[in-house]
Amino acid sequence: MTSSYFNEWLDEYNDYRRLYMLFGDEYYLEQAEEALNSLKAFVLRAERYKSIVWKIMSDSIHAY
Repeated sequence: MTSSYFNEWLDEYNDYRRLYMLFGDEYYLEQAEEALNSLKAFVLRAERYKSIVWKIMSDSIHAY
């Protein structure tokens, strides 16, 4: 997994937050939250993937 996805979403989040602070338009706040939610979903998928790979590579039997 590359960190460029994280950087892009964080940049987008920060940009929208700044725009919201400057102009007070709720649209910018909604877009910031959407970027943050996308980042959270990506991290959650990455953690699940990491867990699955760890279980596959382990010598033990794991319940899923």
